[in-house]
Amino acid sequence: MGSGKAAKSKDKIGHRRVDKTGAVTYKKRSTSELMAAIQLGIGQSVGGLSSKPERDLLMQDFAVIESVFFPSEGSNLTPAHHCSDFRFKTYAPIAFRYFRELFSIQTDDFLLSLCDQPMKELSNPGASGSIFYLSEDDEFIIKTVQHKEADFLQKLLPGYYMVRDSQSRLTIFLNLSANESHV
Repeated sequence: MGSGKAAKSKDKIGHRRVDKTGAVTYKKRSTSELMAAIQLGIGQSVGGLSSKPERDLLMQDFAVIESVFFPSEGSNLTPAHHCSDFRFKTYAPIAFRYFRELFSIQTDDFLLSLCDQPMKELSNPGASGSIFYLSEDDEFIIKTVQHKEADFLQKLLPGYYMVRDSQSRLTIFLNLSANESHV
């Protein structure tokens, strides 16, 4: 009886499950379907955002969660697809557009890297049972997260912006101080 429990615990980690044939599912969906849904969601979210004018980043932008329903037959916002119906959530889209710009990641390159070719599923799951995908060009890693982890990460996000912003102010201050000492 003890060995049965050990075998079951290896088959299930968080929302990740492996059946007797070796097929991996996450929240009862095949990981290949999950990957396709993620790619559709990223394409719709990032692609749709590129048509919106750029503006200054505001603190309330970090709290935004956009949710879009993707019916398999498509809608006026989403393309038809071969996956089951799904909902895709985008956390802090304006903030992430800012971070992509900060790191000189061009929108077209980002979308091409993540959405043009099937991603590679990394075989070693996280301790939480998360699924990891690697873009075909090895530039980006996608990790599934549960709601609590997503909320936690979203709360950390403004801190990255504040650190970057305060470092810029410090760099400007140090440059001004250096220039003043040479005058």
